[in-house]
Amino acid sequence: MSKFTVTDLVSRLVSEFGYSPYAAAVTAKELVTAHPRVQEAFYHWWRTGKVTDLEVEGYNVRRLANERGMNPIAALLTLDWLLKEPKAALESLARKHDRIEW
Repeated sequence: MSKFTVTDLVSRLVSEFGYSPYAAAVTAKELVTAHPRVQEAFYHWWRTGKVTDLEVEGYNVRRLANERGMNPIAALLTLDWLLKEPKAALESLARKHDRIEW
């Protein structure tokens, strides 16, 4: 069972992390249905601001942040994808992508 609800997450995603209301709702729904290991890691980060050492298929939050420029939320959702669909996720991560910085 999730330790948070969509409603719990949306307002903070919008106010603190700059998500649009729509993107916050979509992201919150993904987080509350994430694999329990990802939910636990997310909940820890959400409360403390510290990422855990959760690793899936050789990837963790720090690696995804460093190599892909992901924020912790995007990185955790990528770890969730790696748990649920490892073949598709690994193929996507293996492709080279341009990185856009603002």
